[in-house]
Amino acid sequence: MKKRFAGFLAMVMLLPLAACGPETPPNTEIPSAVSSTDASTTDPSAGTAEPSSDTATSSGSEKPADDAYTIDLTGITTLEELETRIEEHLASTIASLNTQWEDLSAAIDTYQKYVENTEQVSAFYQTVITETDQMCILLYEYSAAYARMVLDSDMSDDDKYDAIEGIHDCLYEDACDEINDEIYDGLLDDMNDYFYNGILDDAQDDVDYSDWYDVCSDEYDQWYDTSSEVYDLYYDAASDIYSFYCDMSSELYSGDYERAEKVYGRFLEKIAKAKGQETGRANTEATFDTALRTASSTEEMETVIETHVTECTQALWNEWETMAADIDTFDEYKENVDSIEAFHTHIEEAASQILVMICDYGAAYAGMIIQSDSSPKDMYNDFEDFKDCLYEDACKIVKDEIYEDLLGEMKDYYYEGIIQDAKDSVPYSEWSEARRDAYNWWSDARGEVYSSWSDTRGDLYSFYSDICSELYRGDTDGAADELQDFKDKIAKMK
Repeated sequence: MKKRFAGFLAMVMLLPLAACGPETPPNTEIPSAVSSTDASTTDPSAGTAEPSSDTATSSGSEKPADDAYTIDLTGITTLEELETRIEEHLASTIASLNTQWEDLSAAIDTYQKYVENTEQVSAFYQTVITETDQMCILLYEYSAAYARMVLDSDMSDDDKYDAIEGIHDCLYEDACDEINDEIYDGLLDDMNDYFYNGILDDAQDDVDYSDWYDVCSDEYDQWYDTSSEVYDLYYDAASDIYSFYCDMSSELYSGDYERAEKVYGRFLEKIAKAKGQETGRANTEATFDTALRTASSTEEMETVIETHVTECTQALWNEWETMAADIDTFDEYKENVDSIEAFHTHIEEAASQILVMICDYGAAYAGMIIQSDSSPKDMYNDFEDFKDCLYEDACKIVKDEIYEDLLGEMKDYYYEGIIQDAKDSVPYSEWSEARRDAYNWWSDARGEVYSSWSDTRGDLYSFYSDICSELYRGDTDGAADELQDFKDKIAKMK
């Protein structure tokens, strides 16, 4: 069957495998009108190894609570046993999904049976997403457990540094690849071959063409959406686990256990967010204002940045909810089509403004470090917090809240909701045009937001790497020059 939609391009994982540089956004095929700008795969951190220092000890560090764990670690006393448990747990979950698929495909072996069981098919696609999400959370937790065992062990500093490599080998490479190979490239490919390219394709000449076309379109859409969601889940987990491994490895290399515990604590926070254990959107009074706020310390600055970025994204959500409340029928959609198109453009521009604001905060944060009385080595260490706060956390808020959630909500509400529901009640040409426009606006906005997010992350990481290189050499004047260059770059963004 000739596919009527843009082909689903191969998605290539471009995470660096040898050096702990920034994760590179994947060549993910977002629906066809979206373009992605991939960051350079060159490791910008080359030459920024931790300056040698007296080895810190872990005796005075305070371990974060492991409240985020839901995995069963009973009987696990060695890293080898933990690796075996990870492999078995993942294999069991994947086997369960495959068994469910075998049962479903055995029950649906004709076009007619497919039509009669579309709800069961859709439900299984949702099961694949849900189970993939749970597997990714599982890998987050096992990564944290692995690090905890290394930190708590009586191994030497060198042995701990070597042992933490297991997170890379067992979790990032083997376990994450297993999800990609067995679910994304395996199960979902099998489903596409069986349904879309199989029993539906075979029925083309035996049923009404219009009905057949609609059934095929719906099947392809849900397969495509599920594949995209599975890949996003897998990629985000792999990226986070890789970053966690790199950060832990760096701190163990330098023997800085206090910072290692901080890295561990931040990763537990990521786990909580992945599990939805965070405060939901509730600030209905949030306003969109990107003027920088003041802080008297870097610790206070981190809180200010998180709060400010969150408020700006919340303000966009509030605007969206106000607009959506007035548009709940196809007729109302048509009456407000210009405003709807303009709002998609507004999302693009607002996301860009937030990301520029994040860069401004980055310059302010860096200025506080460089203008302090700290030694170059302490400044160097402080820039790890800079990276965590700006490059990791602040940018992730934009990606999660706007690129993923808000734009996803808008697509579901208009494209998949109001417009789709009107299919049988309005002229087909009118329906088709509205659906095409809605998709294009969403696709364009998503592409622009992603591009801005990717560029900002690249700029922040390059700045972090360059300034750390200067501080590594003890050149605070060079670091100040890098800061001024970054400020000049920000000025050109505005």
